[in-house]
Amino acid sequence: MKIKVKYPRAKPYFSPQMKGGILKDISGILDSGMLTQGKYVAKFEDKFKKEINTKHAVATSSCTSALEIAIKSLGLKNTNILVTTNTWMSCANVILLTGNRPVFVDINPDTLNMCTVDLINKLDNISAILWVHMAGLISPDFFKVKNICDKKNIRIIEDCAHAHGATIKGKMAGSLGDVGCFSFYPTKIMATGEGGMITTNNTDIAIKADIYRNHGTTRNPQEILGLDYGVTCHYPSQNYRMTEIAGILGLYQLEHLQSFVISRNLIADLYRKYLKDTPGINLLPKYEGHSYWNFFILLEKNINRDKFAKILLHEFGIQTANAYAPAIHQQEIFKPYLNKTKLPIADDILARHISLPMYTTLKEQDIHYITNCIKDASNRSK
Repeated sequence: MKIKVKYPRAKPYFSPQMKGGILKDISGILDSGMLTQGKYVAKFEDKFKKEINTKHAVATSSCTSALEIAIKSLGLKNTNILVTTNTWMSCANVILLTGNRPVFVDINPDTLNMCTVDLINKLDNISAILWVHMAGLISPDFFKVKNICDKKNIRIIEDCAHAHGATIKGKMAGSLGDVGCFSFYPTKIMATGEGGMITTNNTDIAIKADIYRNHGTTRNPQEILGLDYGVTCHYPSQNYRMTEIAGILGLYQLEHLQSFVISRNLIADLYRKYLKDTPGINLLPKYEGHSYWNFFILLEKNINRDKFAKILLHEFGIQTANAYAPAIHQQEIFKPYLNKTKLPIADDILARHISLPMYTTLKEQDIHYITNCIKDASNRSK
């Protein structure tokens, strides 16, 4: 039986005006023949770095490639890198693919970010932290940990895949650590289909990142004009370039980033309003600067999450997600790196959390309907 989804868990937004401009610009690049890493990608990089308030931005093919390039550009190899277990596999994958070892950190049940106490206790023999701003929230303890890292010369790579427009103390996600890495996958706050971005204030890192995304090469400017064939390979790498179509989409999305974040915060407030004091449903605390890639709730232990989700989807067309379950540390491939480490909070929370539909065009009547369905599903899932 085909399931009709009335409310998907995520949906990118392109207004009719945006679509008109996008199609016109795409027609132009099709005529020009310049389909990858041309003027639109360069313009997107320039506008993005100004939005994030960093000196440099380097566009890539994905956030995964951005993370890999960031680790390589920092010169990290054969080292230990701290990472949360509450994230997508790519975070642990890139640590291994670059010749490093992941050290997993438990989570904070209020923020779903890394547990600060567990993180600080594991800083010995650590070279870097791959810090995921989970669901668009920067940990309130970020600067507390950063001050310790600065003294220990521990590098911080921000995974901002969820955190476009997120802020803390007036500073943007992607401008806080040594390097920031963004995703523009269709489920993210900004969407270009596929695509990523590296942000940094370090010129040396930016230069290396630019080389790594281009097969590890630099090209003589004369070669581009067909007058010389001089290409120099500096590092073994691959093609991680962004396409011009992705660059065009990114420019139009970036223009509306702040309105996207405002809309998502309003939707989150409506979820809180209508789900307050609902039996079986626990709401996470509210924090300033949240960009709300997702809105998570925690189910009480007496509620069957699978049954809850199936009722919402099959009976009401409401799509939810138990994001990142099983968690990274529960995957067989990563268990050898646990070294008998226990992550009890993650084991508990990730078995009960679930994300609700979150996208710009949701209206109050939609949230009212969704939350009424949630209350019904909660009562029937015990």
